[in-house]
Amino acid sequence: MIRPLRYAVLALGLAAAGCSHLKPAVDREPSRPEAPAVPEAEERKAKALLDEGWRLYGQRMHAEAVDKAQEMLAKHPKSSLVPEAMYLTARSRFDQGQNDLAMQSAQKLVGQFPQSDRAALARKVIGDCLLARQDYIKAGQQYLEGLAAARTPEERESIRLPLGALIEENLLAGEMRVLYRKYHQSDAAPALGIKLARMELDAKNNDEAKKVLSELVKKYPQTVEAEQAGAMLAALAEKREAPGPAEPPRIGLLAPLSGKYSEYGLSVRDGVELAVSEYNLKASQKVRLFVEDTKGDMVDAVRSASKLIDSTKVMGLLGEVLSGPTIAAAAVANVRQVPILSPTAMEERIAGLGPYVFQLTQSTSWQGASLAAYAVRKLGLSSLAVFYPNETSAEATAQAFRDQAAKEGGKVLVIQSYEPGTTDFKEQIEKLKAAKIQALFIPAPPGDIVMIAPQLAYHQVKVQLLGHEAWADPKVLSHGEVYVEGAILATLSPGSGLAQAAQAFEQAYKKRHNKAPSKQAAQGYDAAKIMLEALRRNPATPDDLRAELMATGSFTKGGAGYISYGKAGAQPKAQFKTIRNKKVVELE
Repeated sequence: MIRPLRYAVLALGLAAAGCSHLKPAVDREPSRPEAPAVPEAEERKAKALLDEGWRLYGQRMHAEAVDKAQEMLAKHPKSSLVPEAMYLTARSRFDQGQNDLAMQSAQKLVGQFPQSDRAALARKVIGDCLLARQDYIKAGQQYLEGLAAARTPEERESIRLPLGALIEENLLAGEMRVLYRKYHQSDAAPALGIKLARMELDAKNNDEAKKVLSELVKKYPQTVEAEQAGAMLAALAEKREAPGPAEPPRIGLLAPLSGKYSEYGLSVRDGVELAVSEYNLKASQKVRLFVEDTKGDMVDAVRSASKLIDSTKVMGLLGEVLSGPTIAAAAVANVRQVPILSPTAMEERIAGLGPYVFQLTQSTSWQGASLAAYAVRKLGLSSLAVFYPNETSAEATAQAFRDQAAKEGGKVLVIQSYEPGTTDFKEQIEKLKAAKIQALFIPAPPGDIVMIAPQLAYHQVKVQLLGHEAWADPKVLSHGEVYVEGAILATLSPGSGLAQAAQAFEQAYKKRHNKAPSKQAAQGYDAAKIMLEALRRNPATPDDLRAELMATGSFTKGGAGYISYGKAGAQPKAQFKTIRNKKVVELE
């Protein structure tokens, strides 16, 4: 749902692995834990074998890890560590793509040791295997059972990510209804219910939707979903049979169309105009867009916002592009009680400025995690570093890279940040050079990339460069020259719904402007689509528009990729590409 950060929706994540049809192996059958306690010396031997298995797993030697786990089960079948060995077997087999064998091991663990502290994560492995088979309802059951059995916040979070993706992207209404009813006491029940209600509304089953929404408000009163349900019920109750306003609704855009930041403002404007034109082709009630140039200045942002609200009488505002002018304009909009939605501002606290202030952010955390896994697992690079601008989104992406690298057995030796606006990176680069790294991940904006890359070469830092989606920006490809050649970046897999949405936007943008869109154009397009979707429900006043924005469903498949509201990003399936001859091409 689009809303201030305090109502932030769950960030979704989805990771799927392909199935390999291998000849099943027979695991050692451990005895049930009914025998007397195992002697301490034997328990130490069992632990040594298991520790060695986990060490091998950390080095991506999955087959060897399975061998050690099986050796432990054969030699010490009565050890208290038997469930741990079974879990290591299941995890290792899943990571090898041996989904059938992984599921067998995990099911055996759950069946024999249902109270084990590894039972919850074993159910996640089963769910992951079923998800890879596209058996969505059974996968959902396993995730929900695992969530109920989870004992730590980390376990619950690891299960919520794939479960959230399943709820948002895969389950049909009938399957959603079954899971919602069966697991009504689960922590995930409100998320199931709110998604089910939206699906009922989309199918024009308003009475069924109202039942579910009323149930959410009553059963789960302290949840975010209950607040969403209340807003949706209020919006439904306020709808009238009378025709909408005679004048076409008006929305305003605040953007720097001249001055230092005009490149970004013009891109956002182009994206917004495309969304409005697409909407007006189909809508019976056309929308009029009014654009004001803020020059990237806070004072001009205040004046422009006041003009659009007081003179132009807009129902809602989009913008600004930069955080400072956005904060200034948001203060005006909130006092005037006109909703404002920022498409690009990075300051995470903006949406908390007031009830009429909304913020759209794009998560790139999944790209950091995907690149870390690729660098360590595929390229065999273990000494890594991260160099990022001191901004919330980039910091989250850098953190995701570091965390995933550690899981893969690699090590991030240096994490170096810089203040936005920096042009001389000598001090930071010298620290990176001293660390003797093999690869450097730079989740920076295009303008910074084309400055950092040549400075790395000048200071003779010759490493594998890794980047997120900004490295595919036309500015990087045209101005990065030889310094960005060979860089590896993560993009959405073409088969994902996210990639398809981004591709559809790119094609429409190229047709209209005869050039590839920038990230800012995609973000402007997404923000406009969100506000237009709310306007489609014919709100009569700015306050009604605010209610519709509060009740709008989670908009995750946009032109800019995966969109979230104040949460860390999900991890959809990635495709890895490289820069070659000023073009982004697939890695062979």
